[in-house]
Amino acid sequence: MIAAFSPFLALRYLVTRRINLLGIGGVLFAVWATLVVDGVFTGFVYEIQNDVRRATPDLLVTDLPDQTSYDTLRAAIEADPDVLHSAPRLRHYAVLQPLRPPRGMISQGASEVDFNQMQGGFALLLGIDPLLEPQVTDVQAWLERGVSSLQSRTINGRAPVVFDEPDPKRRMYLKLPDEVEWRARGRAGLPREERVEDSRSEWPGVLLGWRRWHYTQLLREGDPLELLTAMYPPGSGGDVKISTRHTRLAFAGYFGTGYRLFDETSALLPIETLRSLLGHDISNPRSKAIVTDVAVRLRPDLPPAAWRACQQRLRDAVQALLPAGAAPCSVLDWQQQNTVFLTAVNHEHKMMQFVLFVVMLVAAFVIYATLHMMVVQKWKDVGILAAVGGNAADIGRVFLLCGLAVGTLGALLGTGLGLLTTTYLNDVNEWLYRETGLELFPRTLFDLPTIPCHLTPGWVATVAVGAVLLTLIVSYLPARRAARMNPVQALSYE
Repeated sequence: MIAAFSPFLALRYLVTRRINLLGIGGVLFAVWATLVVDGVFTGFVYEIQNDVRRATPDLLVTDLPDQTSYDTLRAAIEADPDVLHSAPRLRHYAVLQPLRPPRGMISQGASEVDFNQMQGGFALLLGIDPLLEPQVTDVQAWLERGVSSLQSRTINGRAPVVFDEPDPKRRMYLKLPDEVEWRARGRAGLPREERVEDSRSEWPGVLLGWRRWHYTQLLREGDPLELLTAMYPPGSGGDVKISTRHTRLAFAGYFGTGYRLFDETSALLPIETLRSLLGHDISNPRSKAIVTDVAVRLRPDLPPAAWRACQQRLRDAVQALLPAGAAPCSVLDWQQQNTVFLTAVNHEHKMMQFVLFVVMLVAAFVIYATLHMMVVQKWKDVGILAAVGGNAADIGRVFLLCGLAVGTLGALLGTGLGLLTTTYLNDVNEWLYRETGLELFPRTLFDLPTIPCHLTPGWVATVAVGAVLLTLIVSYLPARRAARMNPVQALSYE
């Protein structure tokens, strides 16, 4: 008996049985689908995480008591050796509506508020300090992304200029150039100076997330917006009553972080304007620089342990400055600030990987069924091999090698096809859109110029090796059955 008969017999069984192509195709499809689908989904997850990261400061000091002053906290926060800058933030809610001249009016007369725009006008107001906010977040990149997002929809525009204002007093209120507000007053039918040279901007600017464009298409730079909000000052008897406040703002442009939830709901306005609405005007010596949060920028390249240590130090330092008995404040990193959203995304990613694993199991079951049929059909052959001296290990190795060959070939072909697909996926998508108007991944749905795909060599190797190992595991059962076969029973099998 030739000791190496197992490879030769395995090769013969593989070549003469076309059903083995089904097993190869199953592994090929499973590996290809795992690489392509998981690569694209991982690319989307990376894009989502990057977008959230762009919209979020390194750390956020939050859960502060009402009427907390930024002046009280700033020195303690910026005294930390790992902190580079801090900036105050004030969150509130309001309704924003564009101011329109009545129908039929061209330039003069009273104005009205159009409640048919901006999808109800509800907005999460984020009061920022235009002089300090660029030190903790890349606001300029937000403005540029807002313009590029609109241009991808063939809408021309320019980046807002309010942060380019050289006068810090005007920049603090995001005021637009004098001639821009003068023209906007004329369009809205509001009083204005006779000459543009005599005009001075008065309205604070407001920046809207670019996703509100669908509800603000008629807005032009400088157009007036009416802001209506409410506060709850205590009454004379200690009871709480609702007090409404309103002011007029100038539309300064759109911004975009890429974080859909933030872009759809938020409006950026000067923090001093919002403080004035809430009863803390800067001109009043008794007013406070109230904040709901403090955004913090850390030194770059800090390891995770240093981030956690800094969080704890800031939490202790801020808590020591709060009134006695105040609830504990929080210091959140960028992931903790978006825990619910990021957790949901990661959960979907894991569920998708589980589905792909099930696809791999189906392919392995096909291989098992194929080898089981092979053992049954070659029952007498196995009996002859055992009768002429073939040992059990060599007989079992025949079918184990068949499974290994099917799994390896399918994994190699699936890996190659998967890498080829991910490399040219955007080219195929562009060609399909150009020729038929259809898209594999609609760009308007995901707001991405290309289909993101993230594949690492380690993950590719893991999928390929995992497919081969899985086929070996399912091949072991038919091989074990063949190895333990009784030759007398095999030769008498009908």
